[in-house]
Amino acid sequence: MLPLQNPSYMRMNCAAACGTCDWLDVNIRCPLADPMTGVWEPGDLNEFFTNITTDGKYKVDVLSQPPAPWIVTIDDFISADEAEAMIELGRESGYARSGGVGRMLDDGTLENIISISRTSSNAWCSTDACQQHPTAKTIARRITELTHIPEVNYEHFQLLQYNVGQYYKSHHDYIPNHFERPVGARILTVFMYLSDVEEGGGTAFTDLDIEVNPKRGRALIWPSVLNDEPHVADERTVHEALPVIKGDKYACNAWLHQREFKPWYDKNCD
Repeated sequence: MLPLQNPSYMRMNCAAACGTCDWLDVNIRCPLADPMTGVWEPGDLNEFFTNITTDGKYKVDVLSQPPAPWIVTIDDFISADEAEAMIELGRESGYARSGGVGRMLDDGTLENIISISRTSSNAWCSTDACQQHPTAKTIARRITELTHIPEVNYEHFQLLQYNVGQYYKSHHDYIPNHFERPVGARILTVFMYLSDVEEGGGTAFTDLDIEVNPKRGRALIWPSVLNDEPHVADERTVHEALPVIKGDKYACNAWLHQREFKPWYDKNCD
């Protein structure tokens, strides 16, 4: 997106000319929220997973459940046509080398770093054209129907591309900086495989001895937080994207937050 089409960029990067110097103070731009508020209260995490595994609407395979963390898959969560459309949206948005989360900068934003622990490419479905695409809107609605978490709490879809040899080493989706900010913690990941992979490319939960193979249309769902403390990271859900050995892997991340994300993203509070 060009800077002139991005008011948030202008307010942050041309603050003196735009008369928006106050935006450089993260506590003004992103006022601290009550960290204990959000869509999930204690017990809601287990209630969500219990409901989707018993209501019969989806064929849910349970890979892990309490006392271990919940990890489930839903096959055919998206169709082949929807998967192809999302891959194409990634191409249109522009796949680029994936970055990692670095240190906090003086303006309160988080540095984007290139890391040898992550060699994939990704694109963000953050433009109006991508967000308003019928397929992206349909998948977002489907996630809302599944989770009962409003779409405004989602980050923009992250569209992923892994070529042969590419990987993402062990990591956690929880970002501590989010806890006291308006967006709240990432509480849930809905990871959708957009392609089959001839060999490799699985998702491994390293502390739980679980590996999930890519399958087009499959959704892999897990929490980033604890059931009794849904603002606190569940460190057991560290995971990694295993190297692709043969073929290409395409996927889509949906990260769901405790509180509204999209309005605060526009203020660089993500």
